[in-house]
Amino acid sequence: MSDYNIPPDVEAAVVTQLYAQAAELDWTHLNSTDRTRWYQSWTKDPEIGGRLIGFVGGTENIRPWLKDCPMKEYERARRGEGKYSAFITRHAATLEEVVAKTMGADWEIVEGTRAVKPLRVRIRRTGSEDDERHFVLGEEPQLKHLLWPAVIDRSRGESYPWVVCVVDPFAAPLTVEQKSLHRRLENFLGVRVVYFSEI
Repeated sequence: MSDYNIPPDVEAAVVTQLYAQAAELDWTHLNSTDRTRWYQSWTKDPEIGGRLIGFVGGTENIRPWLKDCPMKEYERARRGEGKYSAFITRHAATLEEVVAKTMGADWEIVEGTRAVKPLRVRIRRTGSEDDERHFVLGEEPQLKHLLWPAVIDRSRGESYPWVVCVVDPFAAPLTVEQKSLHRRLENFLGVRVVYFSEI
């Protein structure tokens, strides 16, 4: 992705429009065909593509910028993470809230361990220096990306346990088949899979 020199006020206006529409569309649960249709629509929209055209070098560069910059960050931004989080109007639970809900109020995030792609941290039982584990959060379609850090960790002989938290959305609940696959992966990889129910 080219490093376009988009003025901050233009970027802010575009991302505000994108994120407002994405929230209305329930973007997280749209299939790829619907997403493609919206990228095409946004490219032609004077308030989105029209504002970007003078800074990205041509119409053909609008969709890649939309997809690889703000929309790639959309889920993290909804959880209060990253540079685009200020443009979210409909927030999702933060990582702290998800940890408390799935692990219990006696778990805390270890300062300085936050990472992205996928969104993950180390967590510790409050008051204990020894009871730590990795915690990674994401949607089911990104499951392989959620599991990959644990696979790499295991291959290096690291011993911290892994908790893989899969979002279970109210609008599109996980299926019995998906959860069955998670159990098999859990046993095979030696990780723990938990679910965060999100309305």
